[in-house]
Amino acid sequence: MKKQDTVFELIQSDMTAKRFRRDYPVSEELREIMVTEVFPDFKAYALDQYYDDENLDILQEFIDDIKPQLEKQKNLLDNLFWWKLFYEATEKSGRNCMEDYIADHHFTLRNRPFFASWLRECVRMVPKFYFIGTKVNERYFIAVDILNQQTLEIIVPDLKLVPPKKGEIAVGTLMPLGGSLYFPISDFYRFNYEAREAIASCFHHHYEKHSKNATQHEAFLHVLSVMLQIEKIIHDKK
Repeated sequence: MKKQDTVFELIQSDMTAKRFRRDYPVSEELREIMVTEVFPDFKAYALDQYYDDENLDILQEFIDDIKPQLEKQKNLLDNLFWWKLFYEATEKSGRNCMEDYIADHHFTLRNRPFFASWLRECVRMVPKFYFIGTKVNERYFIAVDILNQQTLEIIVPDLKLVPPKKGEIAVGTLMPLGGSLYFPISDFYRFNYEAREAIASCFHHHYEKHSKNATQHEAFLHVLSVMLQIEKIIHDKK
């Protein structure tokens, strides 16, 4: 009985709590609000405010330099958009997309501080490379962070997103839902299957090289550039 009480206390279930704790699981009821109400509203706000030529032009230049497959460029652009938005929010001083959203929705969030704390944790997330593992069902699967070998549980609540396939290497930005549970902010960028071995064989070398004098966001972009070039070389040889 005592053990059950301890477990119960570790589940986050109160939206009036002042702090979201990434290591503790969230109740199903609270999680439903997070993924169907709170985050979609922020995402719509961010796209409306920031998904424009000013933010996209420099990202498009990055894509044009690498020249990935045409049908994959929009997906890559979307992932880079969130990378840029969160990079600027965490690495630069002053107002940012998340603080703007929280300020503009003060009356909605003031009595639900748990959600504001969670959103501030979300904006700190860095895109990463994942190996897609076992699929429990079409929208619930296991992924392994290639950098640190951490195993994560991934749900895809947004029905407009297409989950990656088992065995793929994919890049994405995952939002925390407590414990080991996460969800993607957008569709993953999925590397061609035939590039998996080459990417896996040199990933850690390039990450170590580029992370020495760079932030996590900056190191990610350097490594992404290398991996996209590897993918293109292998694809062009076909």
